[in-house]
Amino acid sequence: MRESDAISGLLENKKGSVSTLYKPQFFRLNQSASRKDFIQLLDTAGVIVHDTIQEQIAELIKFRHPSVKFTPKALQDKVQEFIKNIPLEEYGVWVHYPWSNRLLHVLDEKEFIEIRTSRNQYKITPEERDELSGKKIGVIGLSVGQSVAVTLAMERICGELRLADFDLLELTNLNRIRTGLHNLGLAKVYSVAREIAEIDPFLNVICFPEGIHDENMEAFFCSGGKLDLMIEESDGFDIKILSRYKARELKIPVLMEASDRCMVDVERFDLEPERSILHGLVDHLDVATLKSLKTTEEKIPYMLDILGIDTASLRLKASMLEIEQTINTWPQLASAVTMGGGITADVARRILLNQFKGSGRYFIDVEELVGDKMPNASVLPELPVMLNTNVSEITKKLELKALPTPYILDKEKAACIVNAACLAPSGGNFQPWKWVYTSGRLLLFNAFDAQDTFLGADDLPSLIAFGAAIENLTLKASELGLQTHCTEFPKSDKEELIAIFEFSENTAIKTQLSNRISSIGLRLTNRNLGHREKIEDTILQNLQAIEKEIPGAGIRFFTEDKVLDEIAEVLGEVEKLRLLEEMGHRDFVNEIRWTAEENDEKKDGVDLRTLDITNAERVGLQVARDKGIIKLLNEWKGGGAFKKLTKKSIDSASAIGLISMPGSTKADYMNGGKILQKVWLDANASGIAFQPVSSSLFVYARLFNAQGEGISEEGKKALLGLRPRFERALDLKPGRKEIFIFRLCKAAEPKVKSLRKPLDEVLVCL
Repeated sequence: MRESDAISGLLENKKGSVSTLYKPQFFRLNQSASRKDFIQLLDTAGVIVHDTIQEQIAELIKFRHPSVKFTPKALQDKVQEFIKNIPLEEYGVWVHYPWSNRLLHVLDEKEFIEIRTSRNQYKITPEERDELSGKKIGVIGLSVGQSVAVTLAMERICGELRLADFDLLELTNLNRIRTGLHNLGLAKVYSVAREIAEIDPFLNVICFPEGIHDENMEAFFCSGGKLDLMIEESDGFDIKILSRYKARELKIPVLMEASDRCMVDVERFDLEPERSILHGLVDHLDVATLKSLKTTEEKIPYMLDILGIDTASLRLKASMLEIEQTINTWPQLASAVTMGGGITADVARRILLNQFKGSGRYFIDVEELVGDKMPNASVLPELPVMLNTNVSEITKKLELKALPTPYILDKEKAACIVNAACLAPSGGNFQPWKWVYTSGRLLLFNAFDAQDTFLGADDLPSLIAFGAAIENLTLKASELGLQTHCTEFPKSDKEELIAIFEFSENTAIKTQLSNRISSIGLRLTNRNLGHREKIEDTILQNLQAIEKEIPGAGIRFFTEDKVLDEIAEVLGEVEKLRLLEEMGHRDFVNEIRWTAEENDEKKDGVDLRTLDITNAERVGLQVARDKGIIKLLNEWKGGGAFKKLTKKSIDSASAIGLISMPGSTKADYMNGGKILQKVWLDANASGIAFQPVSSSLFVYARLFNAQGEGISEEGKKALLGLRPRFERALDLKPGRKEIFIFRLCKAAEPKVKSLRKPLDEVLVCL
């Protein structure tokens, strides 16, 4: 037999089942039956005897005579006098702890309590101690709750503790739960109950190792007498709510301590039986939904509803973005848990003694109380992006000549055409245009200062948007029987002036491209994930054929799973790098419309509701608004959640499309925008969802065109290192300039659509 097999066999023979015992055994030797059992126990192999009864009696005597200074001989004589003729081994009680096979000789209950709590006086008077000994406290959840329960026992501010938790001890728990390695695999309730029994064997501890649920909640609260106080530290959000409903029904006060910033929550249902659960913070939550939550990621939004997203610590909020990326669950520290146990016990004692009657939420934030005073790292101020260009003055100075055609576009048709043009897409939905109607012409101006945005190097996103708007304008004009004559970049000294449009009648073009024209008002960004379902070849072929409509344009589609997977990885990595950059993060925060009210007011940007994301991801984005969190994520080399958002959108794509042009001039980008709009309109007309995923192109434009201005040195290195993989993934061709990347899929119609600014904000009539 191999030595390793022999060792395995020996180990297997030594293993035993995990004991669930947590109640000590008492032996009083002045009782014959107990004495017999005691002798039998002493005869058992392995029992460890620990007898300090004489020292304990001496302690009791000194406590009862605080003004007397005993000599060692006098104290010894006093001990003999105290026990009289009782044999020393019969005095007090012997306590056996079967889980450790230790046999201890201690004072019996009344004297034990007297001496064990002697150092509490007079912070707790003997009368208060006796009053507290009749109290019953229930503790649900034994991570933070372990520290709470043990502190309650040490201070002895109750006579009975009911402990509930269904979980077993794991090695990861030992960063905050004080117990030994030998307890791994043991139910948390038994571990805590044993620790309490080893501190005070006379405390009555009742364990609920299956946790709290509908069937045993009544017993937890009422069996053997109603609880005087509930301390709730559960990870189960349904139990957090349901246990409070029960406590309120029974008029039992509730305490909760969140180790983050040592938040203490007090709900005095005994004094305010109509009080809203958790101060009204969860009135909107559905308990049935809470019961269905399984993963930590699913629980995060509800936890923040309960704890308050605005009051959570910076590190906790940043850590939540790393859950299921670099960590499995939210972090807790022994220092915070230990402090929470002490504070909760203190508040519990004062509630039970009627010394504190308030409800509310309190913070004992050590970092704030004892720490360097730091400036508030809150959300960055909104970036001013609109130019103050006086388009009216510029137009008047252009000295436009008389129209070469007899047709004069009237103001009503001009408004109709501009309205259609403004339905074009734009980066971040910032709508960079300003239109002027004058003497039968339309003028298009750049009203958006994209240069100072992370993705706006050389105004490339705006140029693409202008191309898309020109495509819409041309289509709408043709529907009105008008031929469009466009002069692009007409005045080199007027960079804000993008194009001048003149019109002539041409009724023959009315019926051309009718499907594309009718799609103008239907076109939208569909961020719903959908499925990686094959798109019919004819649809992709028709979309690719659009490249022929503008000389030099190129459209390519990627549909193979392996290729799409690699594109998802690479684009996700670039997006992560973008959002971890201070400038990129600032723009992202300012691009999103975080509330429906903000969206309705500004009518630009990206409505958060249009993103097909989970509740946890939604909360994560809201949390990530704080630049202090981005700083931490950079320090931790984290940010995987940002990559995940882009990656999963491409993971669900049926195809990734790439638009390219032969050069990188303004005209190339504007023509790319025209091609983009043509493809987008036709895709939507075919029932295909369309979403831009182009930010990586503009990140690299900042790196190369703007010499990396606004990118950290670490970011530059990372982007350069990723570039070869980026080029391979998208199979970029020499001599071609990538203009735009988009995803296609089959997905449900979005319920929310991006808004547009009112016409009177973007159109000036002279």
